Amino acid sequence: MSKKFISLCYAITLLIFSLHTLAQEEFSSSQIKQLKNGIFEVVTLKLEDNTVYKEPFPFELLPFQTRNDKYHSLGTAFLIKDNVFASAAHVFDIGSYSLLAKNYALRDGKGNIFKITNVEKYSNYRDLIQFTVQGDTSKYHKFKFADEYEEGDVIYAAGNAHGEGVIFRKGILTSFTYEPIDGKWKNIRFSAAASPGNSGGPLLNLAGEVVGIVTRKSSNENLNFAFPIKEFNTFSSKQAEFYETKMGEFESTKSLRYKWEFSADLPQDMLALRALAEKSFYQRFISGRDEFVEKFKDDLFPNHTKVKKYLKNQSSSTSLSIIDINGNGEWSLIEPDNQKKIKIGKEQSLWFGQSDSMLGNYQFFMEKPEEQKLADFVANKNKILETFLTSVQWNRPIEGTKVYINSYGEPIFEEHYTDNFGRVWQMALWNDQYSNRGIMIYCLPIPQGINCELVESPVAWLEFQKQSYKANLHRMMLSYSAKLNQWTEFLQLPTDAIPQFLQDAKLLLSDDKVNFEVGSFSGSLDNMKLTGDSNFHVTVEINPDDVNELIVGNISFQPNLNEDGIYYVSKYYDLGNDASDNYNDFWHKFTTLKSPYNFEVINEGKINSKYINLGANGKSPKVVGNQPQGVAYLAACKLQSEVKLAEFNAACDSFVNGLH
Repeated sequence: MSKKFISLCYAITLLIFSLHTLAQEEFSSSQIKQLKNGIFEVVTLKLEDNTVYKEPFPFELLPFQTRNDKYHSLGTAFLIKDNVFASAAHVFDIGSYSLLAKNYALRDGKGNIFKITNVEKYSNYRDLIQFTVQGDTSKYHKFKFADEYEEGDVIYAAGNAHGEGVIFRKGILTSFTYEPIDGKWKNIRFSAAASPGNSGGPLLNLAGEVVGIVTRKSSNENLNFAFPIKEFNTFSSKQAEFYETKMGEFESTKSLRYKWEFSADLPQDMLALRALAEKSFYQRFISGRDEFVEKFKDDLFPNHTKVKKYLKNQSSSTSLSIIDINGNGEWSLIEPDNQKKIKIGKEQSLWFGQSDSMLGNYQFFMEKPEEQKLADFVANKNKILETFLTSVQWNRPIEGTKVYINSYGEPIFEEHYTDNFGRVWQMALWNDQYSNRGIMIYCLPIPQGINCELVESPVAWLEFQKQSYKANLHRMMLSYSAKLNQWTEFLQLPTDAIPQFLQDAKLLLSDDKVNFEVGSFSGSLDNMKLTGDSNFHVTVEINPDDVNELIVGNISFQPNLNEDGIYYVSKYYDLGNDASDNYNDFWHKFTTLKSPYNFEVINEGKINSKYINLGANGKSPKVVGNQPQGVAYLAACKLQSEVKLAEFNAACDSFVNGLH
């Protein structure tokens, strides 16, 4: 026998062996068909979309399957014995409220639906679930669990990738890695591709046995994760396990992280288990807030030692703003950033902005339409939200195209909440069935219309958002500025629409005379060219002597909005050691009647000004309110410099002499 013939035979033998080995590392067509028969979609019935769009919804932009399917595809499950399935816990997310939760089901490859009944195993910590369904599953493939698996094994990830049917993708079991929290077991890492929808599907060896449950995709490399089936097999079926480590409270540079742990007896109806877990999760959120407040009670507003300085030197804003502290321990009022004005009607505008420091996603101030009564305007939350949505061109992206939204319909929930300052916040809530999200607004009526905060959130978090707002409303500040005739209508609103510190306010305009009582300020002003279109501004502050009370710290009148003239009275405090050098200089000059606080007329370019300390050294013509030690009132008059000096002094005297 020649050497060439022997070499040829050897080469053929190697080729046959290689082909045989290769064949062993691939699923056959018949094997795939058999295995696929035991893999199901996790689905939930689509809800009726109550959203009103600017134009007909562009269904043609959606893929055929998505627009024609009456179900949402959520993930994958696989059959392990008659009517019993396994999947990943996060596919069902028991413990989080969802609009879609009532209709969870399984769907086979031919479209047959199986209603989910009882949960037999559950752990969100391990990301596993075992549950039962109604119906006959005897004709479907039941998966066996692998006894052994190791690094280097050829595996297949099977699942409902992108909700478009079950597919198999080949890879390698690359390694084992400790679970990240306590290292109680080792998760499987594998190189087969995984896509959204794969979660809950089986990770299979070449014998078609389950080695793990696909749980998540790596965010930064092509290595995906599966929960090892040995751990699934040994995990107790007596109680559901809920465990969450990423909960926390954050406020005023302080933070507290805490855990949620909960268990419930099994087996149990899925909806019943969900209700128990949701209640426990919510209660943990409330107790976490209580723990946070107890731990940092002396570091939060208004108990922090440096709050006193802020309370005696407060700033104001006519936009909803929030009191917060910076890293240097200085408290200040933070306003929304980059506020924009949108004209939405002949006599109606909208201002809106954003700030990471605020509670919500947007802050907006909306004027009422001129022809509408203020009481009717502030009561119609549906119209308020619709106007906001259309004005800011609220939209959802569909396949790269913006689809504009006009309305979410009537609110599903409304309530009034009175904060510890006596302000009645009007809240309304809408659900967006299309996205399983919600929109919530918290609003205060104002003389010109309404001022609101808007938050968009997954519906699972809306109850938590409600409580977060209620816990922080005492840090939300708002001053008021409007025309005198708008104030007159505002003060006629029902009592629960007016903040407590303004409920006794009086404002009467007749001819050129204004009688007013607002907080500690009152007067009868005459011969000052005040009309219904003149502006009246009220600065709202927290009482430095009682942090649970709001007071009026400043008032001002602007006779003509098109001119620079203004008259105001402000309340100031002796800050003592808390004062800056500039403030100490002001306080000294102010209380000793040094220039410019010595009744002289000051030319400030286009404006003539006169500053008067009411009551200082007994020289003022009027004393405003009861002035305790360390408190003083500054009255000021400002008019355009072209106004004759005699006319300026006469107008200023009318203002000061009109103060009570």
